[in-house]
Amino acid sequence: MLTQRYFLYILLVCLLWMFSCTIEESDSGGGLPVARGATGEIVLVMDSSAWSGRLGDEIRETFMKAMPGLPQPEPYYDLRYVNPFKLNKVLRNSKNMLYVATLDNENPGGRRIKSYFTESSLEKIRQDTDLFMYPKKNEFARGQELLYLFGNTEEELINNLEKNRERVRSFFGIIERDRIQKDLYKANEERGIMQGLLQKHNFYIRVPFAYDLVPLEDSVENFAWIRQLGQEVDKSVIVYYQDYTSEAAFHPDSILALRNEVTKKYIADSKEVYMVMQDHMPVSFDTVSFHGKFAVEARGLWKLNNNSMGGPFLSYTFVDEELGRLYYIEGFVYSPGQEKRPFIREMDAILNTFRTSSEQKNKR
Repeated sequence: MLTQRYFLYILLVCLLWMFSCTIEESDSGGGLPVARGATGEIVLVMDSSAWSGRLGDEIRETFMKAMPGLPQPEPYYDLRYVNPFKLNKVLRNSKNMLYVATLDNENPGGRRIKSYFTESSLEKIRQDTDLFMYPKKNEFARGQELLYLFGNTEEELINNLEKNRERVRSFFGIIERDRIQKDLYKANEERGIMQGLLQKHNFYIRVPFAYDLVPLEDSVENFAWIRQLGQEVDKSVIVYYQDYTSEAAFHPDSILALRNEVTKKYIADSKEVYMVMQDHMPVSFDTVSFHGKFAVEARGLWKLNNNSMGGPFLSYTFVDEELGRLYYIEGFVYSPGQEKRPFIREMDAILNTFRTSSEQKNKR
């Protein structure tokens, strides 16, 4: 009798476990499946003739342009083109989806995509020529991000994309960064390091599990280095700050000079071996908003001066007005023989958790 009850108990536990897995795989509201897909991949649905023409060229320029600051060409995203008539349930449940349509396209593929729009949506497109993109979440799968790009004519959409490439490209970039952060911090964070940085340096940054604080001399008051030293990949984040005195600090030459000074002093094996920048590829600069603050983003390549190591880096330079500090924060990677894009995106995900002490207090 006891054995029978035990068997029934085990059976019940198994059934509950299977039920919980089913819930995990579907949306609690609409029974949606979980979105699937590789990081950095976008499934693109558009008419085949448009894909092979000027509009397709503009889409490729927007999403498949080589990411700056990498030693080998790697695109911002991997586009996976799908003919509208070959879009099956598996592809339709991808994490990132892009639908492209213009109202003047009367080919079968063009009409197929236009059929996804309601009449009221089509009327809005006809009336507002500045309206060309529309995002939607969880359309076919839970965790899915879908972007519609559209226009009255192909020429109109091309013009809007040319004027808004960075905006369109960053739509999926922000989404991918948030996903990377979610995965990166699933495991325990190094809260002891985080608390120490907050107390000593008045800044907060989420330190992923298995990162260590590189020991420095006690006299170092304005620099910190966290590092994950692996067998195949070496990943580092550095934070440097000083008093802010002039807008000239944002000039590219000033940023490069500051970086050279800091890395030569602190990222060194000895006085003879230290970090410098590779000069065969120019550093790429861009002005961005870093949590609402004006910032200069820099992407380039570093190496040790004896050429024993090297790789890409990504940095942000900005000012915290409350503390009167100029911050230079950077993530750099050593990953020989591997694609660099995933690791630079991981560095960006970590850097974007940075907050000053006052920002972190206000956030809480």
